[in-house]
Amino acid sequence: MNHLSPPRPHLREARARTGLRTPGSGILPLLALGILSACGGRVQVEELQAGAGSAPDAAADAPVVSDTGVGGSAGAGGSGGYAGMAGSGGSGGTAGAAGACASCGPLEQCWQDHRCVAKLVTLPQGYAIDATEVTRGQYAAWMATDPSTDGQDAWCGWNTSFLPTYSAPKKGCVAEAWPPASDMLQYPMGCVDWCDAQAYCRGVGKRLCGAIGGGANPLDAWADPAASQWFNACSSGGLHNYPYGGNPDLGETDGYEPETCGTADPSAYALLPVGSFPECVSHEPGYEGVYDLSGNVWEWEDSCTGPTDQYDSCRARGGAAGDNAERLRCAEDTYAIQFRLFLHVGLGFRCCAP
Repeated sequence: MNHLSPPRPHLREARARTGLRTPGSGILPLLALGILSACGGRVQVEELQAGAGSAPDAAADAPVVSDTGVGGSAGAGGSGGYAGMAGSGGSGGTAGAAGACASCGPLEQCWQDHRCVAKLVTLPQGYAIDATEVTRGQYAAWMATDPSTDGQDAWCGWNTSFLPTYSAPKKGCVAEAWPPASDMLQYPMGCVDWCDAQAYCRGVGKRLCGAIGGGANPLDAWADPAASQWFNACSSGGLHNYPYGGNPDLGETDGYEPETCGTADPSAYALLPVGSFPECVSHEPGYEGVYDLSGNVWEWEDSCTGPTDQYDSCRARGGAAGDNAERLRCAEDTYAIQFRLFLHVGLGFRCCAP
């Protein structure tokens, strides 16, 4: 397996380019992700090749999320609730808050009695990881609280808005996708950069998955189950190539099952609601209950070339809908590096704690 080399100086001069990095080849076009289009109740991701000289898309025209964009209004007798259907009686938003948590699904939990977030699954190493990728509904509920961009780390000082960028059609990010329609709330959140992902996780009392024990995971420790929270969860402590199995000693793609974490048709490129594949989980004791670590969308990891700025290169993990056996491996490295400012409909995230 090739290890990623640190960015060479001439790559730092190519800051307007938003393609993928691979060892020994600088920045490559994005091949694994695609363009969003509506097709019934599914989101189709078509193969694309990004222009080599394309510049990052701006978020200036992205629509603002209204306070009632998710879950509806507070019920009679309550006020100030974040979202959801509230019961009668109560004061100061208590009823509205209860209603918001009443809508949590089986792979969600209630955070501070007023918002549904992904359910945390505790692993043998003592930390916990989200059961699924963060959904559009969960992100929209957080945006409805008008989170401040103040207090971000210095390397995210350039990030002036957490609104998803839906003015980048070449990356599948189209304006009509935000705020999310009611039938899209359980789809994985995409079209957010690394700093948006980190801010969301912090905003719900978690952190972007990084190193076991705290902090960022070293960039060269992407396949070390003793170091990376994400890789440890995906590989069941280093035992498997994929969440559901495969022996690394028998080859990098041993155990691959094309229909376990996605469709068997590689031309479909279909994003689906989180947790749609019930067998896309580990069956090893202590690692059960974490879905979609392979497929659906790539996931940001707190693992970057340095704490510098938006042009640090950061890891994305797990592959996306329609990817092949190599890209869907827990230890995939070749196509999995992006600038911190990069965004795509097929690039999401999940959180860990602590």
